[in-house]
Amino acid sequence: MKNITNVLTWLLLLAVGYLFFVHFSGAPKGSATKTIETTEDAAPKIVFVNGDTLLKQYKSFQLQMEVLEKEGKAAEGSLQKRVQALQSEYVKVQQRVQQGQLAPSQIQAEEQRLGQKQQSLGAEQERMGKILLEKKQKIQEQLEKDIKVQLTSLRKEKGFDFILNYGPGTGVLMVNDSLDITKIVLQRLNAKLEKQE
Repeated sequence: MKNITNVLTWLLLLAVGYLFFVHFSGAPKGSATKTIETTEDAAPKIVFVNGDTLLKQYKSFQLQMEVLEKEGKAAEGSLQKRVQALQSEYVKVQQRVQQGQLAPSQIQAEEQRLGQKQQSLGAEQERMGKILLEKKQKIQEQLEKDIKVQLTSLRKEKGFDFILNYGPGTGVLMVNDSLDITKIVLQRLNAKLEKQE
């Protein structure tokens, strides 16, 4: 048993010695072993953008979101007025019922009328919500398209291999600030808006 252990130990030492020799002396010509030369130029060029900063400082995106927010508030205000009007109608009908001014058939007709108004109001609220959601999705799709165009252009110009997104929830835990290209991307994005004005 000791002999087998000794033989295995010597074989391992010889193998490690051979690998050490091949690695540091270079492989002989005709050898199947290839060495990979590593230089600083071979290191991948990695940069990042701060996604949160892009969203906060990309002017076109912010303007579109402000318009959408105003539309949302206007729709909400309109719906709120209709809800209040419906509540007022309901209170008046209820008062007339309590005062005995409505016959049973009239009460039933009023209930049906108010129920239809309530359903119509609910459908209108759902329709407006859907329209606003679709507009928001279009704005986000345009944002992604604009950013991708600028990042693709920068990657080609500067020879970047990777452009990462840094921010909460992105999976990138730490970065070197010298690799941040957010300002450059923002300048290009915002320059596009300035040309349109």
